[in-house]
Amino acid sequence: MKYPLVKRLEIIQAYVKNEISKQKAAEILRCSRRTIERQTTAFIAWGKDGLVDHRHSNHYKLSKTQRTAVIALKTKDRWRSGRNVRDALHLSVGRKTINNVFRREGLSRENTKRVKAIVRFEAAAPNDLWQTDIMGKIDFSNLGILYLIATLDDHSRFVPGGRWFRTQGKIHVFQIWYESLSRWGIPTAMLQDEGSQYKARTRFGTTDYEWYAKQLNIKLIWARSAQCKGKIERFWGFVQDDFVPEVIKAKTVEEVNGKWNLWLARYNYVFKSEYFGNITRISRYHPSERRVNQMELQTLLTIEERRRVSRESTISLYGKRYLIPPGYIGCRIWVKIKGNKLSFEANGEVFWKERLRD
Repeated sequence: MKYPLVKRLEIIQAYVKNEISKQKAAEILRCSRRTIERQTTAFIAWGKDGLVDHRHSNHYKLSKTQRTAVIALKTKDRWRSGRNVRDALHLSVGRKTINNVFRREGLSRENTKRVKAIVRFEAAAPNDLWQTDIMGKIDFSNLGILYLIATLDDHSRFVPGGRWFRTQGKIHVFQIWYESLSRWGIPTAMLQDEGSQYKARTRFGTTDYEWYAKQLNIKLIWARSAQCKGKIERFWGFVQDDFVPEVIKAKTVEEVNGKWNLWLARYNYVFKSEYFGNITRISRYHPSERRVNQMELQTLLTIEERRRVSRESTISLYGKRYLIPPGYIGCRIWVKIKGNKLSFEANGEVFWKERLRD
């Protein structure tokens, strides 16, 4: 039950004055304690206007003071998204309202031109087609450039897997393959561009990527332009608007990926898609019936590389240096990569194991 503004104002004022407890206020208004906290913050920031909830009404309006604050904050920090500005200012409006202000003031991320509506292709069922791609060169304040590699189901826009890396080598592409396929099963087809990660190095007369796809009976479809990957390209735009601002000052890749996992869970299970009639992506998705157990998949997706051990007793692998035990300087050794595990072999024997670094 939604109580009138006067009633909510009375209860929040009583809570602010310590006349009633947070739990008591929540019981009276029949809401959660988190809602009481949010409304209290909005009341302190904006007074009575902060308690006017526009999100479920037809009146998506900001007061003149609130509008001025939105414009000022966006002008100061152009990286902020509509959701970020709304939360920072404790406003009770939808992010679309904030984005409309950005557009009218010329502060939006891009000047969107209205185009004639077109009929877009969509796979008939979940797992009929996945898209995979790399979002590159996102410059973090304390980390430098990071890359996001992810897969996306064409039918539901559900994202089976994704992670941030310091480099964009093919090894990371296969890591995302392993994580996505081991958890959600095998798609019928995969759409990707012709980047070097997918076309590098031959195996038995074909590329590694094509060879692995053949073993898993996945049909490969090559995108000839960015428009062919429109769904995952739009997902990249949403990530840049909604997620990147939250972690732009992160200090480690682990911190970025930790927050990414939480954000991705919300994207798949909580965020509602207006394109599908305001429902969640998980409601249109289900795991593939084609499954491979993790051990078999790990063995199948094994990557083998030959490396020479340097004078410093190290090898270089996809932009990272690994220390090798003494006794192998100058030798050529085999590096086998299974999932996120590395093993180093010489003369047919494994002499060292390590975890693959991001």
